[in-house]
Amino acid sequence: KGKVIRLFISLSNFIIQGYMEDIIIIGGGPVGIYASILASLHSLKGFLIESLDTLGGQLTSLYPEKKIIDLPGFTSISAKEYINALIKQRESLTNKFPLHLNEKFESFTKIDNGYSLKTNKGIYETKTILIATGMGVFTPRQTGIKNENQFDNIIYSLKSLDSYKNKTIAVLGGGDSALDWAIMLADIAKKVYIIHRRDEFRGQSSSVQVMIDKGVEVLKPYLLQEFIGDSSVKSIVLKHAVSNEIKTIDVDMVFVNYGIITSPINIDLELTNSSIKVDSTYMTSKENIFAIGNAINYPGKVKNITAGLGEAVIAITKIDQIINPNKNIPIHF
Repeated sequence: KGKVIRLFISLSNFIIQGYMEDIIIIGGGPVGIYASILASLHSLKGFLIESLDTLGGQLTSLYPEKKIIDLPGFTSISAKEYINALIKQRESLTNKFPLHLNEKFESFTKIDNGYSLKTNKGIYETKTILIATGMGVFTPRQTGIKNENQFDNIIYSLKSLDSYKNKTIAVLGGGDSALDWAIMLADIAKKVYIIHRRDEFRGQSSSVQVMIDKGVEVLKPYLLQEFIGDSSVKSIVLKHAVSNEIKTIDVDMVFVNYGIITSPINIDLELTNSSIKVDSTYMTSKENIFAIGNAINYPGKVKNITAGLGEAVIAITKIDQIINPNKNIPIHF
């Protein structure tokens, strides 16, 4: 039986390494998902690799309830709803692009007619590679307070709003996402505090006013000193940044929005300003390796979802031209 299993594994590896894909997409955020939809529409063969166990990237993992107001066709849509819409669009295709979730890219090597791409689960051969990894692997930035990890009610991403009804909540942070969290929570929570270490918020002034109008209590400039509790935080201790006054507030939940720590994928490509350098078709310094979205930089680059979606259209069209040089490629579907 052991010999049969070993023979099967060897045969599987042979098949994986012996078949050449048209394209492998690295990254399952909104831009990567859309690129996979376009790859299906262009009838390209390959698959998408995502290191997490779900699609959506930061939108799903960190900001699912965040409202997006600058996407064409939507007055406002939550990040979670938008990712679900993209997934539904992908699922509607008869030749939907395969997914490899929980699989991490490790390296690539040039071979005849393409690349050998290694992940933590296998080795694949592909004619082209499309990188859509955004800012890279990310983890929420913690507060740095002692014993932070022992508490079960310190949250770093806003999931289902229904879980926070009638709670007293402290939001730590001063950027746009922290303001958005405070605004959304104010509609369902019993009490919301927002605590910022500076006098001025970094987020939009219009959001600050909306937050205040909704009754969020603003505590600034206050520095976080201590979490008090056993398995859950019961109260937090703050110190005024100027007067050194100590204030203690009771809470049911603590939301930390101090940003994220990103680690770009380790890939041997030319960079500019710490991002991947691309040409007008989004090809990188390596032939037939493309990159789109927040992973890249070029003159005039704008880092938002809509710009990344447009980049996907151009990159996938160019890849189709490379794979099928004699094909009459439609400009729309």
